[in-house]
Amino acid sequence: MRVDNHIHLRHIMLYHFEKGWSAAESFRDLKELFGQGTIGRATVYEWFDRFKSGNTSVDDEPGRGRPSEFDDKALLEAVEEDESLTTRMLADEFNVDQSTIVRHLKKLGKVWKLAGWVPHELSENNQADRLRIFTDLLQRNEEAPFLKNLVTGDESWLLFKNLKTHQHLCYRT
Repeated sequence: MRVDNHIHLRHIMLYHFEKGWSAAESFRDLKELFGQGTIGRATVYEWFDRFKSGNTSVDDEPGRGRPSEFDDKALLEAVEEDESLTTRMLADEFNVDQSTIVRHLKKLGKVWKLAGWVPHELSENNQADRLRIFTDLLQRNEEAPFLKNLVTGDESWLLFKNLKTHQHLCYRT
């Protein structure tokens, strides 16, 4: 079984430590409880060593890992300038791994929709614009009904956006 939040495992290890268990006993118990591969033996021993030194915090130490020198602002500007850029194109442009681009775009709240990067959630301005447009259309429909003339059905449309020439084509299927 995979555990997404390792803080829970750390709390269990701390509990085992406080009860006087050894790292080996804790590892066996965690393996039995959550399954093989949930946590490594070396990781359990590292946490027990940390607890033995008097540090009983289960949080990661600040500054762990390599500090990021990536410029989120430049990435955001590039995406807003040309929303059709893929993560591979952006990775080549910024000379970083594609996973770095994906991680930073997610942190910036951008998701890929219909061949373009858009905000993951609507901003206050987007919500206000949608409300204004909706009320304008509703008011317009009361003055001169047009909604009853709209044709709806099970027609499917396919949007094709050529990333190289920036042309848009719409095919009816």
